[in-house]
Amino acid sequence: MASMHFLGIDLGDRTVKVGEFLATEKEGLTLVNFGRANLDIDSSSEETRVPAIVAAVRNLIKEKRFKTKRVALSVSGQVVLTRFMKIPAAEEAKVRQMVRYEAEQNVPFPMDEVVWDYQVVGGFGGAELDVAMVAIKKDIIERFNGAIEEVGLVLQLVDVAPLSIYNTVRFNYNIENSSGCTLVLDIGARTTNLIFVEDGKIFTRSIPIAGNTITQYVCQEFEIPFQEAEKLKFDQGFVGLGGAYEEPELESAAKLSKIIRNVMTRLHAEVSRSISFYKTQQAGRAPQRLLLSGGTSVLPYTDFFFQEKMEIDVEYLNPFQNVRIETPVEELEKVAHSMGEVVGLGLRMTTECPVEINLLPPTIIKRRQFNRRVPYFAAAMVGVILICLSWWMYYWRVTRMLDKHLATVTQQVEALEGLNGELKKALAGEKMVQLKMSQVTAVGKMRCFWLEFFEDLNSMTPANVWIAQLTPECNGQAIGGASVVVVGGSSAPRARRGGSIRSVDPMEMMPPDMAPGGGGKKTSDTGGPKMIDGFEILGLCLNDLDFGAPLDPVMEFRNNLERKSKFINHSKVEVLEQGNPKETEWTFSFRFKVKLKEPVPY
Repeated sequence: MASMHFLGIDLGDRTVKVGEFLATEKEGLTLVNFGRANLDIDSSSEETRVPAIVAAVRNLIKEKRFKTKRVALSVSGQVVLTRFMKIPAAEEAKVRQMVRYEAEQNVPFPMDEVVWDYQVVGGFGGAELDVAMVAIKKDIIERFNGAIEEVGLVLQLVDVAPLSIYNTVRFNYNIENSSGCTLVLDIGARTTNLIFVEDGKIFTRSIPIAGNTITQYVCQEFEIPFQEAEKLKFDQGFVGLGGAYEEPELESAAKLSKIIRNVMTRLHAEVSRSISFYKTQQAGRAPQRLLLSGGTSVLPYTDFFFQEKMEIDVEYLNPFQNVRIETPVEELEKVAHSMGEVVGLGLRMTTECPVEINLLPPTIIKRRQFNRRVPYFAAAMVGVILICLSWWMYYWRVTRMLDKHLATVTQQVEALEGLNGELKKALAGEKMVQLKMSQVTAVGKMRCFWLEFFEDLNSMTPANVWIAQLTPECNGQAIGGASVVVVGGSSAPRARRGGSIRSVDPMEMMPPDMAPGGGGKKTSDTGGPKMIDGFEILGLCLNDLDFGAPLDPVMEFRNNLERKSKFINHSKVEVLEQGNPKETEWTFSFRFKVKLKEPVPY
């Protein structure tokens, strides 16, 4: 294991004991510093107890200069309810349910108002299990935790004084190979704790006869205050010897010895009853050794008294037999017998112990649960930060790339803008050239159009038909002065048959101002050139009596216009007038209206 520094603090009724330990894999448990302070309070005053504990611990930290803030705490057995019970052997979950049920029957408070814990201490492999259950009120343990935190310490573990002493005895004494039972008599201020230590068994009991009982009798006998009686008890008091012995010179000492002996006799009677209970109810063996502990056990002749009464070996508890000491031994020897709880706390923090009860307050448990989640919260926060940082780096790099690309594009745009100006000039020149070309092309087309148009018209005209008049139109209206008259009159009387018909000369049919070298281009009312989009054709047809259907040439002419003409819109040939041939006439007239495929300027 790695080296560990921590404090063990025992909160007694009238004293606070602190031991600073160093645990290493090589040396084991080492006491490096210790301190002890009295609580100058009335034993019945709970209101001043916590402030007195805070003051005492703060003074010890300042005086002894303890180097760590981690704390294992031991509380008096008087404020803890301890029960030993037997339950049927079962799996762990059911054992806890049965222990909770028993706790509800024995704890005189609602279970949500107490902190409780348990441990199976015997009966392994049998039909029944021996279980130790302890409980303490939440407000009491929270007050102790508040006192510890007020001086800047951090609570890691809460043990019970008798159970802590039990672990100390098991660590320092060869209990496993002992043929009997060892009894620890911890005589404190308010209570005396009996701890039965036997291989495979544990039993504790508290007796309300202790140091304060003696002090109260001294107060009554000498009619002095409690604190003065307490001082007198330790300055002059001893356990009176039985039988004939020389009285002490001081009358007060003689009175004190008798008071102390009377109280010790009552205590011995309670111890004897507890031993009988242990033997009968817990199937234990009679003690073969008595270990004295606690502040009141230092009264002179206490060991002789119990050796005389119980007729067994009696000695003071030495909790440091297997613990290294790196502190002045002379000072430690004076209080070593009362440091069993402190050493037990040191063992709980470093090694596996026979009894491991922990009464941590709920606030500490919740804080630990939260602290266990903190790494996950921190990891999640780091993940979020890394994600944000990654996105920021991504956007930063993309922005830099885009800025570089934008600079390149900007340069290209500036270069292209220069070319754009030149291109615009070239396009403007191209448009001028195209305009001139279109004008030249139009002029060329116009010079050839009418020749091709009249040639196409002549090719569409049958042999017995000729065009008498061609009137150009714009939007269905005749263009004034533009009619072309080929032959005057609408009909001619028949004189002879087979007269010759001359062909139409296109140049003769063209209006004078449209012929080559004519009078120039006409303009519309809007200033633009007039457009010829159609013609009205007045034609004549030879009334040949040799044909059975004189109208056939006219219909042929119409069909040619609708199907073969290159310039006339085939779907826009309209018959305006169709003559009625008579035998007395050589010819008859007809009138068509046609639309050009593409209008031409006039």
